[in-house]
Order: sequence, then C-alpha cells, then structure tokens
Amino acid sequence: MKVSHIAVYTENMEASVRFYQLLGGREGMRSTLDLGGGKSKDLLHMVFDGETTVELVCPSDKGMLPRVTGTCEHFCFNVEDVDAAVRELRAAGVDSFLTEEPYSRDIFGGVRIIFLTGPSGELIELFQDHL
Repeated sequence: MKVSHIAVYTENMEASVRFYQLLGGREGMRSTLDLGGGKSKDLLHMVFDGETTVELVCPSDKGMLPRVTGTCEHFCFNVEDVDAAVRELRAAGVDSFLTEEPYSRDIFGGVRIIFLTGPSGELIELFQDHL
C-alpha cells in the first residue's frame, strides 16, 4: 500500500491553492460533494510528483469546519536542498516558518528539516535526507 492523499480542511480554497502551488503542487481532480440539505464540500487535489496529493476540503457551511482547520499532525515534503527551498519560499512571500533557519538532526542517517504552517494552520515539514 502507499499513501494516496492527505486531506486538510480549509476555510479559503483559493488561498490554499496559491500556497500549495508555491510548494510545487498543481491542481488535479476537483469536485463538489453534495451532502444534502443544501450543504456541500468542495474538494480539490493538489498533485505533487504525479502521485502524492493534498486534498483540500472546503465545506459550504463554515459551521461544518472542525474547531481547528488544517487538522492533521503534520505532513512532509522531501526536498533536495531545504535551505534553497526556504529561500525560494521566503522570496515568494511565505513567512510562516516556525524557526528562522532549517536545522539538522542525527536521525535517519542525517537530515535537515524546517517546519512551517499552511494557510489553514496545517503543520508542514520540509525534509532533506542523506546529508
């Protein structure tokens, strides 16, 4: 088995699409799920590397959102050079990093990581391995 997608609630679909495009995603499948009673959820898959997707879920009735949007512990993007990725994202206006700079850890054979948050508060890790 392999991971198909990670679903993230969002209040603002367009802001989330723009954000994930900055991380290298492109719009994939998009649909509206009719929940009945005049309620629905807009669904949009942001595709990375052809297989991995982040499914953005935006309910028509904002009362249907969980207490905290962007709910999942975190998810991770592998990058070749985490420092370069941070520079590019900052240049594009992303300012939601949790630390000033990426940091190294002596796990999994040596990694360099940094965390940031998406527009709905979701925690995202940028991960460079094999240092």
